[in-house]
Formats: sequence, C-alpha cells, structure tokens
Amino acid sequence: MGDAKTTQPNSMESNEEEPVHLPCNHSTISGTDYIHWYRQLPSQHPEYVIHGLTSNVNNRMASLTIAEDRKSSTLILHRATLRDAAVYYCILRDHSGTDGAAAVQYLPGGEREGI
Repeated sequence: MGDAKTTQPNSMESNEEEPVHLPCNHSTISGTDYIHWYRQLPSQHPEYVIHGLTSNVNNRMASLTIAEDRKSSTLILHRATLRDAAVYYCILRDHSGTDGAAAVQYLPGGEREGI
C-alpha cells in the first residue's frame, strides 16, 4: 500500500430500490491518482464497478461523483437490491501501481455488521 490513504464508513444500509451513497475520503490524493471502486460479493473475487480521475462518471452499475478538490468521492448505487449486498472498496491508483484502499460493507434491509 502506498502513501495515498482512503477512509470509508464500516457499513451502510438502505431499503431496496432506493439509492445508496457510499462515501470515500482520500485527503492525500495526488494529481495522477484515479479513484477506483470495486465490490466483493460473498464467496467471490472482487469485481470492478467504476473509476474516475477528475469528473463525475456514470455506467450501468453506478455513478461516481468526485468533489472539486478531489479529496472525497461518492459511489452511488441508483436502485440498490439484495444482489448489491457486498463489500465495496475505494482504491486510489496512480500510474506507478501503488494503491491505498478502504472498504465499506453495504447491507440492505437494516442488517448491520462490522468488517
């Protein structure tokens, strides 16, 4: 893990079919760091969700909003369902290949569990 650090809450929850906002703070981000999000479903390998550098990004799975100063970002799952229950990782990755990562577990329906 490099010098870049990210922090996220331990868990988030919501009702099905509602948007979920998963925040990530990365106050030591450098100008060349991309913000990547991955998710890991139970008993599976992590899978790519979305990434961005300076501007907001959308894809079929989610949206990524990046603060103007790039010191924080938010992954938005637009209509979360039980299939979206996973551990979500916010990772900073620069061109040298060093990473700084943190994880948040999203548990729909009011369950709460530390990771």
